[in-house]
Amino acid sequence: MTVRRKDPRLDAAKLLVQIIDKHQRSTDVLNEALNRYPDGSPDAALLHELTMGVLRRRTALIHVTSPLLKSPFSKTAPIIQEILLIMAYSFLYLTKIPPHAIVHSAVQGARKMGGEPAARFVNAIGRALERQLTTKNPLESATPAMQASIPKWMQTLARAADPRPWDDANYEALGRPFPLVLRPHKKQTELLEALIKQGLTATPTKYAIAGIKVDNPAALRLFVPQMAVPQDEASQLVVQALAPQNGERIADLCSGVGIKTSQILSLAPEAELLAVDIDKQKLDKAIELAKTAGLGGFDTLAMDATRLPEHLDGSFDAVLLDAPCTGLGTLGRRPEVRHLRKEQDVKQAAKLQVELLQRALLLLKPGGRLIYAVCSFALEESDGVVDTVLTSNNCFTRQPIESPLVDKNGAIRTFPWRDYQMDGFVIIKITRSC
Repeated sequence: MTVRRKDPRLDAAKLLVQIIDKHQRSTDVLNEALNRYPDGSPDAALLHELTMGVLRRRTALIHVTSPLLKSPFSKTAPIIQEILLIMAYSFLYLTKIPPHAIVHSAVQGARKMGGEPAARFVNAIGRALERQLTTKNPLESATPAMQASIPKWMQTLARAADPRPWDDANYEALGRPFPLVLRPHKKQTELLEALIKQGLTATPTKYAIAGIKVDNPAALRLFVPQMAVPQDEASQLVVQALAPQNGERIADLCSGVGIKTSQILSLAPEAELLAVDIDKQKLDKAIELAKTAGLGGFDTLAMDATRLPEHLDGSFDAVLLDAPCTGLGTLGRRPEVRHLRKEQDVKQAAKLQVELLQRALLLLKPGGRLIYAVCSFALEESDGVVDTVLTSNNCFTRQPIESPLVDKNGAIRTFPWRDYQMDGFVIIKITRSC
């Protein structure tokens, strides 16, 4: 029986349609697709590079491709759009691949998806782009922000959050791939040894006490979820800031599939933990993750965290609110965010975040602490939310967090364009005095 070779270029085009047109999460669809490829194969690496690369450079690639079309780029069939962008990305960023091979693979993919008319169309664009590249680099007319696909409204929010001088390197940092970061279930040294034994380059994270940076996404299939979970370094700092202790009663609100829930249990296995999420299926996954990690059990509550029952009020030593947000801080790890988010999403997210924080604070005992965190650099989602809630209640005050990454207000604030290889997070500590 002949085993048909995978086609990473066409597979990447199909994934991009799922991500851009159907708004599916890039990391989810990509990891699912990589499961069908042999571990560590060149085709798997190419699939990863093309999918994430086109998302990071999408605006620049459209800028380069559009002048070669007779009609607007948006009028082209979605799958053919992605084939064109993959072809352009290969020309501009994968320079070791011969031009004839780039065009040939794109034409073959177009033929499979749209027949001979699509194949002729893609061939004509490919040859035109190849000719153009012999005389000039079409990226020269693209601004640094365009080359990193950062829309103007995001640029404005980023500069407001980080008023330090900007240069082109800030944008370029957002156009480069971020490393995979794993958090082991048990000892960091054990996972490091296992990764290195597999021939992978792995190094401990600088700020997260248990994190490990890995140079190859193949580590996901080899070590997740048996030995570790994928969790960005900045994300790991959220639970470190909470500093959970054995014997405490802790609430993890909006806990999702339990990444931070399991981190809390790993640091305080004898804590009395309640995980709350509106989605029961996510809570079931959180329970399964804790079992896989060899951690203890915890209570769950499937409920909207803005409508928690009053009998929970004043009964928790610590509360974690990793609030739903726009995810603007994840531009490096989830590059589709720059294309799918809209400016009005920030205001809508902030409205919900205010409601969540107002309810979450009431759970604290006097003397208790709450960590409010968002993976967004938008001030309206972080300081704006906290200031709105605390202005009307003197029992709650911001407190500085002990970390080398704190800002002048005592909050941990990471920027993916400066703290390259870390997501953008804002982590704020609030205590209750009465």
